[in-house]
Amino acid sequence: MRRAVLVRAAVLVLSLFSLGATASAYYFYVSFNTRSGPYNPIVKKFDLNALNNKTVPYFISDQAPVNAVAGDSYQGIVSEIRAAADVWNSVGTSQIRLGYGGLFTAGTSETAPGVDVLFSDDIPPGLVALGGPTTTVGFGFDANGNTFISIVRSKLILHRDFSLIRPEQRASYSELFFVTLVHEFGHTLGLQHTLTSSVMSTQVTSTSSRATPLGGDDIAAISLLYPADGYMASVGSISGRVSLNGNGVNLASVVAIPANGPAISSLTNPDGSYQINGIPPGYYYVYTHPLPPALSGENSPDNIVYPLDANGTPIQLNYTAFATQFYNGGNGGTRDWHQAQQQLYVAAANVSSGINFNVSSRNAPAITYVRTYGYSPTNVAVATAPVTLGAQSVPLVAYGLLQPDNTLTPGLSVDTLGGVASVNNLRPYSPPYTALYVSWTDFSAHQGAKHLLFSTPNDLYVLPSGFTAVSSAPPSINFTVPTFDGNGNRAVAIYGSGYAFDTRIFFDGQAATLLGTQSDGSLLVTPPAAAGGYTANVVALNSDGQSSLFVQPTAPTYTYDFVGTPSLMVTPSFIPPTGDTVVDVIGVNTNFTSATTLGFGTSDAFVKKVTVLSPTHLTAVVSASNAWVPTGGISVTTGLRIISQALGNQITTADSQ
Repeated sequence: MRRAVLVRAAVLVLSLFSLGATASAYYFYVSFNTRSGPYNPIVKKFDLNALNNKTVPYFISDQAPVNAVAGDSYQGIVSEIRAAADVWNSVGTSQIRLGYGGLFTAGTSETAPGVDVLFSDDIPPGLVALGGPTTTVGFGFDANGNTFISIVRSKLILHRDFSLIRPEQRASYSELFFVTLVHEFGHTLGLQHTLTSSVMSTQVTSTSSRATPLGGDDIAAISLLYPADGYMASVGSISGRVSLNGNGVNLASVVAIPANGPAISSLTNPDGSYQINGIPPGYYYVYTHPLPPALSGENSPDNIVYPLDANGTPIQLNYTAFATQFYNGGNGGTRDWHQAQQQLYVAAANVSSGINFNVSSRNAPAITYVRTYGYSPTNVAVATAPVTLGAQSVPLVAYGLLQPDNTLTPGLSVDTLGGVASVNNLRPYSPPYTALYVSWTDFSAHQGAKHLLFSTPNDLYVLPSGFTAVSSAPPSINFTVPTFDGNGNRAVAIYGSGYAFDTRIFFDGQAATLLGTQSDGSLLVTPPAAAGGYTANVVALNSDGQSSLFVQPTAPTYTYDFVGTPSLMVTPSFIPPTGDTVVDVIGVNTNFTSATTLGFGTSDAFVKKVTVLSPTHLTAVVSASNAWVPTGGISVTTGLRIISQALGNQITTADSQ
């Protein structure tokens, strides 16, 4: 789940997580089978052997939310949920997948593993959504013989009343709403919060965007929990111990961070030992810092779910705070990155061991957390804080640097890791914000995340991905024009600016097919299928992490041509729990394509294969487990179009001959 912070032009989110038995990272929900070291974590995760095709099905409630923003729709919300799930499916180094199983009705009986996406009033104030495992059963063993606790069911809960969500994240196509969905799906798979500005960070520090939601830490976490073949041999590790007055520090964050690129982190075991796994080969700085104090409404620092000991008792922090420090070889820790040991090389399939820290106690961190924002050409506050390469004196604003009397933290200075840019002219700006200005000093710097360091006379705060280097302005969409392609099929011309060779155009949560660039500079696309008269919100995304929402928080729209109301005839009326059943679907006013999916709203039905015979006829091979599944609960989805009884479509079932 996500925690909120007082921000004027943007808001924030929270999460939960855990890791595998040979690793000591608390990306995951962890238990220990001993009360003393050595500590080998037992994590919660789905049992891949209990899943069809290693895919966790997810089902979306057919009870639509109320009070959505103007121009939004239930179908649009469903499409954004599906797009957020697909983000995790894009990680090639992870085996697990999320599979859309259609709409479900509350009370549906299910015995197989799955994820339920609900709309509910039972969400604490200030949160957009929450998610995580809800049912576990017994122990399993992975391919390496490591023990884990098997997740059977997870939930992702969204507000039933969208008017209770902050305006800037209320639209389903918005940056913050989408990033929140990705974050909560991460929780449902077994990931907790991290502290590296990635999608599994709380929104207090997350710099994820709709265009590039996953950070290096997210990719490492899901890949370590469900590693694909060959993954562990392609990455390296860093291990060591964090101690305070000779005693191990529990739940200290240890971070491997390159001068350019995303950070990878871990939390320490109860004895202070740690091992950061999933690190791509290369050179890294390493630093350790305390967990931030719990915010109002949080159950623990950073809303971490504490690890459990052999008796099921939470193992809490054994410190109040300590000073952040970089690793400096055998010379002790340092707060000055210039004195840190930069040339710590991490090799694939190897562990760089003995990276130890002896930290000093503090009553409280000088700085708890920092959130930075940049400005788009239309003065929209942007959480990724884009800074154009080579530009001088680019203004950013930061939240978290002022004292209660709205003065700057005494002795505060700001630097960039690697010295890629200078940061100066800090001053309070429209409290609770601080203005600061960035000027490039390394004119050979490349696109991507750059890291900020906030120093006080006796402490340090490191903000991974404090701003993002970009080479151009974000894309924008001026207007959309319905037209036709060379074959006479419906197409849409997208007029705007800032398009790159890899720009993607989305209609709500579904990507359009790019046909090419026209002579007038517009993009010609085939829109995803939708119901007649449907109005979709149109967004452009570039691979540098920028989107048209950076300049147009309210997206342009496109309205589809009207077609008749669809209906379905489905045979047979039930799927028996024995063998495979061929389900025949004949439609009226339908447009079945190779991208059409169907589900029956329960994890007890598994669709093995869909064959589209024509735009109005398809068959599916379906198996059922443990129960007879009625086919009247079918949902047939093509692009943005959902055909379901819940949406008022007529579905008739009949027994086969």
